Amino acid sequence: MLGALRATGSVVGLVAAALLLGGGGARAQETPLPSLDEAGWQGVLGVRAAVSTAQRYVVLLDEPSLAARVRGLGGQATDAQMRGWTKAAVGVQEQFLARMSAAGARVATDHRYVRVLNGFSARLDPTSLEVVDGDREVAAVYPVRPAFPAQTAEAPDVTPSAVRGLEIPGLDGAGVTVAVLDTGIDPSHPYLRRSLLPGIDLIDSGSGAVAQPHPTIPGRPERHGTELAGIVSGSDGPGGLQGVAPGASILPVRIAGWQPDAEGGYTVYSRTDQIIAGLEAAVDPNEDGDTHDAARIALVGVVEPYASFPDGPLARAVRGATELDMLVVVPAGNDGRAGPSYGSIAGPSGAPAALTVAAADGRPATALVPSAWKKPAMPFVAAARLTGTTEAVTVCMGAPPSGSGRSKRTRRPART
Repeated sequence: MLGALRATGSVVGLVAAALLLGGGGARAQETPLPSLDEAGWQGVLGVRAAVSTAQRYVVLLDEPSLAARVRGLGGQATDAQMRGWTKAAVGVQEQFLARMSAAGARVATDHRYVRVLNGFSARLDPTSLEVVDGDREVAAVYPVRPAFPAQTAEAPDVTPSAVRGLEIPGLDGAGVTVAVLDTGIDPSHPYLRRSLLPGIDLIDSGSGAVAQPHPTIPGRPERHGTELAGIVSGSDGPGGLQGVAPGASILPVRIAGWQPDAEGGYTVYSRTDQIIAGLEAAVDPNEDGDTHDAARIALVGVVEPYASFPDGPLARAVRGATELDMLVVVPAGNDGRAGPSYGSIAGPSGAPAALTVAAADGRPATALVPSAWKKPAMPFVAAARLTGTTEAVTVCMGAPPSGSGRSKRTRRPART
């Protein structure tokens, strides 16, 4: 178990590096960017298409989730206990939905959650929303919001190159499964064939989380998930090019992709209810009710702009996933201080249980990291840590969590 913890702790730093690299790329020539005002970020990020999530809601119930049950036992639970609790939670939801139907509410669920939290997402007309929101078993109702891949606009001068110094001798991520919650991944990519596991698609069921083409325009496949997976565990590239953890296995979880936008076309995006569904799938890939097969790390590649809420449904789902022994690594987003009123980072990076990763751009006003934080042969990674004002503070995430070499995650029996 200690060996697994060490391997996971090492991959945590490397996966955090992957998030940093995934936001852009290695430029052929480092040129400082000119100073930009807040509106100037549009030129860097591009203009996002309008997406409608009208009448979609996440409904949370008072009934405890599987994560809450496990937490109640101090992190110790058997397979049989987990399966029993999961089955019971599903039964309670069925009863609730039947009662809502009898009360006149039309509830057609999109996703249901019983592991990381207890609830569901659905379209609700105003009358149905009033019925659901007023029920005694409902803890909270949240509007669904759009989320977009955490990337900058593509630049013609970006060329791939091997980056030395990110390796940890003797550790390459072998034995660690990283769930990539993003767009679909291209399984035919030669640098990924050795690391991909069968995927889970939460947009087009049955596709295996394979990167999908644009529905109407040839030659425009989803790319972001493939790029992120390659940075994590790509191997056999030219000139020694490989991912930061080439021995890790990738579990593709497609929570984003080409979906209808508000202008009658298609845009690559996700929704907050789809992100929660991705975490739900990553903690129990075989859907048998117990989570001892959970991915060790969930890497979320999309962000909910200007929505770093510390107690919203995404934050609660991240906490639940962490309690089920899965570390959730999330990007801070690329919107900078352009947020109109919700702070400078994006959701779900406001989740206290998440490992939030940020990066500085090429402008001269950057924070300096104390040299004492630098560790030999460890990745130099910038991570965002929230304060009460939701400002991100840049730190070095090279040392093991708490300085002990062990993760502070939920303690449970070792997986077999």
